[in-house]
Order: sequence, then structure tokens, then C-alpha cells
Amino acid sequence: MASIFDIQGFGFQSDWNGELLTNSAREAMSGVAATNANAISIVPRIFTEEKTSSQVFSHAGKSESMANLAQSIAEAHELGLSVLLKPLLTPLDGTGQISLSPADLDTFFESYKAKIVEFAQLAQQMGVEQFSIGNELSALSVEENRGYWLDIIAAVRDVYDGTITYAAATDEANHVSFWDAVDQIGVNAYPPLTTELDPTVQEMVDAWYNVSADDYWAAVMDHKSPVDFFHSLSLEHGKPLLFTETGYRSLDGTNIRPGGWNVTSTQDLGEQRDAYEAFFKVWSGEGSWFRGAHLWEWDPDNTYKPTGYSPMDKPAEQLITDWFAGANPATSRTLEGSPDADLIEVGGGNDILSGGLGDDTLRGGGGNDTLVGGPDPIPRLATTTVTVTGFGSVVDGVGARMQLLLNDQPVGEVVEFTPAATAAERQTFTFTFDNPQAIESLKFAFINDERNESGDRNLYIKDITVNGQHLTAAEAVNTSAPGTWNLYHNRSIDYDMSDRQALFFGASTDNDVLEGADGNDTINGGAGNDTVRGGLGRDLVHGGSGNDVIDGGADIDKLYGDDGNDYIVGGEGNDYLFGGNGNDVLTGQAGNDYLHGGNGSDTFVFAAGFGRDIINQFHDSHGVEDVVQFDQNVVADFAALQSHMAQVGTSVLITLDSGDAIEIQKANLASFGADDFVFV
Repeated sequence: MASIFDIQGFGFQSDWNGELLTNSAREAMSGVAATNANAISIVPRIFTEEKTSSQVFSHAGKSESMANLAQSIAEAHELGLSVLLKPLLTPLDGTGQISLSPADLDTFFESYKAKIVEFAQLAQQMGVEQFSIGNELSALSVEENRGYWLDIIAAVRDVYDGTITYAAATDEANHVSFWDAVDQIGVNAYPPLTTELDPTVQEMVDAWYNVSADDYWAAVMDHKSPVDFFHSLSLEHGKPLLFTETGYRSLDGTNIRPGGWNVTSTQDLGEQRDAYEAFFKVWSGEGSWFRGAHLWEWDPDNTYKPTGYSPMDKPAEQLITDWFAGANPATSRTLEGSPDADLIEVGGGNDILSGGLGDDTLRGGGGNDTLVGGPDPIPRLATTTVTVTGFGSVVDGVGARMQLLLNDQPVGEVVEFTPAATAAERQTFTFTFDNPQAIESLKFAFINDERNESGDRNLYIKDITVNGQHLTAAEAVNTSAPGTWNLYHNRSIDYDMSDRQALFFGASTDNDVLEGADGNDTINGGAGNDTVRGGLGRDLVHGGSGNDVIDGGADIDKLYGDDGNDYIVGGEGNDYLFGGNGNDVLTGQAGNDYLHGGNGSDTFVFAAGFGRDIINQFHDSHGVEDVVQFDQNVVADFAALQSHMAQVGTSVLITLDSGDAIEIQKANLASFGADDFVFV
């Protein structure tokens, strides 16, 4: 089965002791496996008496026994499901776990640690693949409590050697104080999508890529889109990210409040299905930083819930089953970087990635991708394009007007924003201008504030890009509403750009890292000293100018160094290596490879098991000196090599054994001497 994610599963929560061992629970777990899931998160409950209690305990009637959990884990493994064991702590008084405030923190954390270590010991005993040390303990995961959490993590590591994570609420994820100490960032991801009761799939897809219209959620996610916010967490902490929960109820408006388990509305099976379709369209296109998701949830009682989260016997079930099976192609994306350094990482689609100027990292993931590191040669940009997206309120028939100022001087026309009920109705204005000698500042000025009996005119900006680079509200000074892009009272959003000149004029270097991963990829490094890894599949690689390092990886590849002193490795497969201009090093490795050094003094490298290779040309005159380099484990020295060399027609044939031979075409045996070979 070809999985769309590394981890694709369902949540499986027990609410009473023995629930996981019922026939219904066994049928439900089999139902999970039937969706082509490869994982399950088993969620036992533990408790405090109330919000302020300091003792954590297992409840005889509500908490699964360790023996029951062990049996349920074993049954999951028998079905081929990996397990995330995720204990859930809640107060018995009905207070949410996000607001726990124990009266005695020392006592609480010592008691909590004891229970968590008990679960971790079970996880080790049962071969559980992943273990969560907590779930949505938002008030307790803050910096002031970091020492307690580090103590818990250390105690867990003493007894458990699997992957450790923590399941943060969406609006908690940015202030968890111990991401550096776990192996994987876990988020219970329920960001709001549209404000529509009947949105299209595309509108929900767009919502994942746009800053939320809701000021609270925009601030929670640092005024980034949900996708960019989650990716930034992974990048900031250098950890992969897993959705330890995500899901949608089968009711009208589920996309507005995905985490609204207590929302009352009418049944809407179609919106649940559409929300999941949008989810898969978005997240199938992300790269290896995103591990996958545990969908919330599949009920252990194995019954149909008319407006519940479970997709069982609903249209969403078949859609999820198809995506989990890899029956739908991963989303293909076309992405362009800015003039500065970018990281562009995608998933399994047939993607087109262009880094532009700057030292970029492009990771194609699966699929047949086209990766272009940048232009060749490196230009200096003459113009800049700024886009501004937002909406405004109208008073007396006039919308909110904005002026862009460059170095405190107006640029372009004044633009007018009008109301937008949905993200699709927001307006985007584009400003293009000739670059001056330096750009010190950009200002986005609201210039026609008005408040009277007709209304209150304000401006709400939702996205700003400069030459393709998204700016953030956190980078700006906004005295009108700090930390946001909301403008009142004729104030402005001010950016100091004095340290970001590359964004306007282009970076002075273009040294890229290009990774094709799986699939038949086309990769062009462009200018600069690039590192290229083709990965699996039949790849076509051009290093461009600069001193490049190119690794074709597995399968049959065509690798061109082009200009510069390049280091080219074919990897497995019958590869074609062409050095081009410069003093190149060509290593075919396994497979029957064709090596052409091109112009310059080139080195052809051979180690054990190199196959039957061809060197097209061997230069040894007019100041150009190619050499053949052997590992001494293959041939000890020139004296030992000579007995393996013979003239065959117009070629020199070096036959070491039945599997390893080199044909040097258009060559004369008499012209070869010891100086043409190196033994290392």
C-alpha cells in the first residue's frame, strides 16, 4: 500500500475502564485498519479531582487498566497499526485541561510524572512506537514550568526508547517551552478555515494558505497562514511535526470551528467530506517535515454519530480510505522563491520549484519534480513588486484608502479597500517601482480615517509580500494596533528594511541545495556553488555555473556539471556523467556508467563494485591532464594495473574481473603512463 503520509491514523479514546476490550472496540479498530490507516493513537484518561487539585490519579471506573491497554496495543499491532500512546489528563469537575492551575505545582508535577512514567514503561514493554507526555495542558506548558517538563522527559527517556512527543493545542503550540527536548512536535490542529456555512473545497484549501481573518487566530499563528505557521514551528525547533489530532464533525459549519466538539448545528455530511478533501489536497503537498496526522476520531463503540467527528459510514470515510491508499495523486505545486534565501519544501506531487536569487534550499519530495536553483548568471534586480491584500470598511460611500511609501516618499497610486465577507472577497493591490540606490523603509499608510453616525472607517491588511517574500506583522511597527496589521486613526505599518537589501536587489550569492528525492526529477542549479541530490528515480541534473556537488542517487540519471569545478557522483544505476567546463571529479559508483569529463583536467574515480564503465575521452596533452583514480583495495598500484590493460580497437580496456571493467574510448595504450593514474 502506498501511503500518502508517513503516519496516517485515527484517534481512539477510552472513556471507561474496559471500553477498549469490548467486541465493539475490536470491530472499530478493524474498521480503522480497513481505511488503509497505518497508525492509531490510543488515548486513556487520567484525572485530577478539580482544576486546582495537585494529585493525579487513575479512576477505577474511568481509566483503562494497564493490562487492558497492553492488550489493546497488542491488537493494534496485530492489525499492522503503529501506536501513539497519548494519556489524557482532565479534571473530574468538568473543567478543560487547558486551564489546569494546581495549587501546589511541585506536588502536581511529581504526581503527574509518576503516572506518565508508568505509561512510558508500558509503552516500552509493548513496543509502542510513539509516546505523548501530555495533551493540551496549555496553562502548564509555559516557560516558567520548563524545568518540570525537562524532568518528566528525562524520566521517560530512562524507561522508554521510542519517539517522544507532546500534543499541544493549536493556540498553545507557539509557547510550549520544551519542544527542543522532545523528538517530534505534536499539535492537535483545529485552525478555523472559512467563515462560510457552505464553502467550496477550494475556499477551504485557500484558507490553509492564507492568514486567518479572525484577529485572535491570526495572532496565535504569528500572522502566518496555518501551513506556514506549522512549518515555522518545525523549522524553528529543527523537529518534524505530527498532527496528533485533526478532524471535522459532520455538521454545518464544521470548517468554521473544527475544534468545536460542543457546537450545536444541523447535520452536514457533505461539509465534513469537503473539509477532509481540502485537508488532503493541502497536506499531501507538504514535505518530509510533516509526518502526517491522527484524524479525530474513530469511536471505540463503533457506532454512527450523526454529527460527531467519526467518519464511519459517512461520505468522508471513503474519501479518507482512498487518500490513505494513495489512490489520489498528491497535490502538485508551482512555487517561486524571493530574491533572498528561501526554503521551499513540498511533498509527493509533480512540483515546479524555483528558488530565484539567494542561497536557497529546494526539496522536491516524491513525484516528478522540476527544481531550478536560480538564474545564471546572478543579476541585480532593477525593480521591486509589493503586493498588499486586505479589506476595509466603507463610510459615506468611501472605502479605506492606503498609500505605499518608499523611503518616506509616496509610490504608486492611492488604493481603496472595501468590505470582504470572505477571504475570496479581499482585495489585492500590486505596486511595482524602480529600485533606488538603497531601500531603508516601507510604510503602508492609512490616510482617510473617519468615524461618524454612518460608521467607522478602518483598514485591515491580511498579507504583504515583497518580491514574493511574505512579511509578518511581528516584523513591523504598528502603533495603531501593535502585533497586527489593523489600522486605525490614520496610522501606518512601518518596516525598517535597512538590513534586508537582498530582498530588493537580489542576494550576491546563489549557492543552493537542491534535493529531488523520489521521482524522475529535472534539476538545474543555476549560478553558484550548488549541492544537488537527485534521490530515487531517473533524474536529469544540470549544475550550471559554479563549483557544484551533484549526487544522482539511485536509478538511471543524466548529470551535467556544466561550468565550474564540479564533483559528480552517479550513485546506483547506469548513469551518464558529463563534467562540462572545469576540472571535474566524476564517480560513477555502481552500475554501468558513461563518463565524459568535458573540458578541463578531470578525475575519474573508481572504487570496489563500480561496474562496466566507459570514459568517453581522456585528455593528456596541451596542459590538460586527466587522471584515473583507483581505490587501492581495487588495484594497488600502476604495476598491478598494467596486466589488466589492453588495446581493443580504438579503445583501451581495463578489465579487473567479470563485473568491473573500464573502456577508455579514443585512446592509445602506449600513451598511458604511471602519471595518468592515482591509487588512494
